[in-house]
Amino acid sequence: MEKKQKHTGQQSEFSKEITEMISGTYVSWDKSKEQAWSELEKKMEEIPEKQVRIITRPLMRLAMAAAITLLVGISVFMQLYTRTINIPAGQHRDIYLPDNSRVYLNAQSTLSYKPLLWRFSRHIWFEGEAYFEVVKGKKFEVTSVVGKTIVLGTGFNINSRYNEYHVTCVAGKVKVVQRISKKEVLLQPGQKAEISSDGIIEVKSGVNTDQALSWLVNRFSFTSEPLSKVFEEIARQYGIKISVPADIDNIYTGTFRRSASVEHVLNLVCRPFSLEFTRKSEDEYFISRSKN
Repeated sequence: MEKKQKHTGQQSEFSKEITEMISGTYVSWDKSKEQAWSELEKKMEEIPEKQVRIITRPLMRLAMAAAITLLVGISVFMQLYTRTINIPAGQHRDIYLPDNSRVYLNAQSTLSYKPLLWRFSRHIWFEGEAYFEVVKGKKFEVTSVVGKTIVLGTGFNINSRYNEYHVTCVAGKVKVVQRISKKEVLLQPGQKAEISSDGIIEVKSGVNTDQALSWLVNRFSFTSEPLSKVFEEIARQYGIKISVPADIDNIYTGTFRRSASVEHVLNLVCRPFSLEFTRKSEDEYFISRSKN
């Protein structure tokens, strides 16, 4: 019993000594506890904000750069993407444009346009011969090497070959512009504008529009045309090659149908001028003066 009391007393004294040591121990602070906690809380609040800025800004810049690049790419693609239709010799074809305007294309004709920009600009690049049935709407332009045709909604025929440009107005109104001089004329139905190779515009009234459009029904009519151009048209419609001597410069008036054989047509055209044709191969003919 005495031992227990003695041991308990020793523990009590030891505890007192430890308590005195702890109570006597202190840390020297330059600032009050309130100031220290306040600064620590501020630093804790600032750390996430700095981290967000470091991570987010580059991502936002990358996202914005990617979006701008995508928009520029789409814009360039819309500007550059072009649909081109080439009609070879011996063929005809009709197509519908994005606004349902219809184009009937003659042999050896080329038409190009930008489908993705069509609702903003109805513009076509064209060479050859075609008949256009244009749906009413925004300005509709057809540009060729020599001239440009502008309409709002109408029917017209364009023949753009050999640096000559012929436009026949069938319905509505058509503006024809010479591309270099910028001279322009306004056509009414039944009128025809012809731009020659030297840039002069001539307007003819009372034109037989049925004759101008006869190629649509595979009938080809010529009135006082150089014979060389007649042979060129025959070659175009039948997909053949015809060699014609330079000294053959007769003027031809007449009609032929594409349903007839090419040799029948050549005989029809050659006979009045004492000419004859020789078949050199399956798709090649040579024209010469008759020896008889």
